[in-house]
Amino acid sequence: MSVQTVTLYPMFLYAWACLWLMAPVPMMPTRSMMTSLEPMKPLGYQWPQRAGAAQPGAVHASVTAQWYPWSMLRSRLVWIPVLSAIAALLPLRAQQEMVRRHRPMPKAGDYLVLKADLHMHTVFSDGQVWPTTRVMEAWREDLDVIAITDHDDYRPNEKDVSMDLSRPYEIARPIAEGLGIVIVPGVEITKGDIHFNALFIRDHNAFRGKELITALTEAKKQGAFSFWNHPGWKGKAEWWPVIATAYSDRLFQGIELLNGPVYYAEARQWIGQYGLTVMGNSDIHNASLPEDPRTVNLVLAKERSVEGVREALHAGRTIAWDGGRRLIGRREWLETLVRTYLQAPREVRFTPGFWYNGLALRNDSALTFELKPVEAPRWMEALSTVVPPRSTTVVQLRLNRDAPKTPARVTVRMEVSNTLVTETGGPLVLPFEFELIP
Repeated sequence: MSVQTVTLYPMFLYAWACLWLMAPVPMMPTRSMMTSLEPMKPLGYQWPQRAGAAQPGAVHASVTAQWYPWSMLRSRLVWIPVLSAIAALLPLRAQQEMVRRHRPMPKAGDYLVLKADLHMHTVFSDGQVWPTTRVMEAWREDLDVIAITDHDDYRPNEKDVSMDLSRPYEIARPIAEGLGIVIVPGVEITKGDIHFNALFIRDHNAFRGKELITALTEAKKQGAFSFWNHPGWKGKAEWWPVIATAYSDRLFQGIELLNGPVYYAEARQWIGQYGLTVMGNSDIHNASLPEDPRTVNLVLAKERSVEGVREALHAGRTIAWDGGRRLIGRREWLETLVRTYLQAPREVRFTPGFWYNGLALRNDSALTFELKPVEAPRWMEALSTVVPPRSTTVVQLRLNRDAPKTPARVTVRMEVSNTLVTETGGPLVLPFEFELIP
């Protein structure tokens, strides 16, 4: 459905309602009505007469369709201002819902950076919306990849919707493909308090009623990429025996460190220890509001396709982004992203007395970077700053009397404070090198 169609549809309803209010209806003229219309006779107004009527003006038993007289229309016309107000607001609301909030992610090195939410629910399990709504929300929020992952063994709406878990994917897929969104088939394997998402599956219904290890084994047979969801959602995250068994049998490849706004710090160490892929998803159940941040994966893919996403997940090329400022991932991929997105000049000219002396950093992405200098030459002071999305921001530099009077090669090490490196648990620290020209 186009934006124009969505915008004009309420206007069609409004026009139809107005015509209905004014439309002729079957009615029987009474003597009082005839009398009230006597003054209109000079204007040529007459009640239609049935053929063969005995007397002009007589009351007939037949029913004739006529426009309402003013006295009868008055009670209905009061609704027109109300309908007008509704008609004015509906297109505005429709336009708001159909506005796409662009969040650009330029290529990082050799990779496309795809925004992927791979954990969401619909009415086919415990979600509150229809599958096509999830697609429209994803389009509005500028996502590149989605997966609808309804629960296999938790179906509170089973009396009202199909028990076939392939239906959400089948319903959403045509709309997603039409909007250019990559949609991945998936399901949430739900066994007690331990949940796994299985992506790229072929049979959504093959996991129902099975024990966890049996279900994950079935997912592996189908070529799935599986990851452990919200590992500490009910108490502290632990490497339970059943998790150890699943890992030793190579039944899962990732772990969800970010689930919505919640970060599971206890699970961070397992990323490096077991070579797991970092995952971050919304796990959304209710409708998504445009102003709410959405946690997604930044997938560094070789191509924009289902196979491209599959390859990147298995290779571990992901960063979890909370939709605001926080970025969590392996050092290699965080560094690739930051170095690509923060473009620094090779030369910095310093003019004494001007407040804007400094290192101008350009950011063409939708990400925010919080920078805190941690090391600089002893004769230089670099100030902390925030580089907002799609902007150029100056890291202010102050020089003291010991600063060189001739061009000098300078290195300033800066902490990207809103990042978290899974190997260390601390922020990413990068050197920025430039030539300072006094």
